[in-house]
Amino acid sequence: MPFDLLALCICIVWAVAILTIDLMTFQISNSSLAWGLILVWPSLYLLDQRFRISFTTLVLMALTLAAGLASLIGMGDVKLVLFLAPWLHYQNMRNPLIAMMAVSWLQLMGSLLFQRNIPKRIAFAPAILVAAALNMAT
Repeated sequence: MPFDLLALCICIVWAVAILTIDLMTFQISNSSLAWGLILVWPSLYLLDQRFRISFTTLVLMALTLAAGLASLIGMGDVKLVLFLAPWLHYQNMRNPLIAMMAVSWLQLMGSLLFQRNIPKRIAFAPAILVAAALNMAT
């Protein structure tokens, strides 16, 4: 049990660091994802999450990469989704996708209210991480 708590704390601290950096700079660095590879992936194993590569995973990765190349989302967000894709549970995607859209819209509306204009870009990492956490928790 103590290892589970430590693993969960590692995942939470890493996610908070990623989303804070993305909110401040609109960038997700490669070094942040490298730390995730070193710390978070082993922690996910301790939390009984299993690494899966399936056809659905490959389709999600291809669509995410295509969205990044078409400049629909930033390449940091693409790397974050590619980092998390093998850990997702694809049989339960409806609620996490709704959560991702809700967090994105809340961020957009908050920016609209506080800055009085429509932002040209938003930090998408909070929405991705909330959706991934909800997906892995169910």
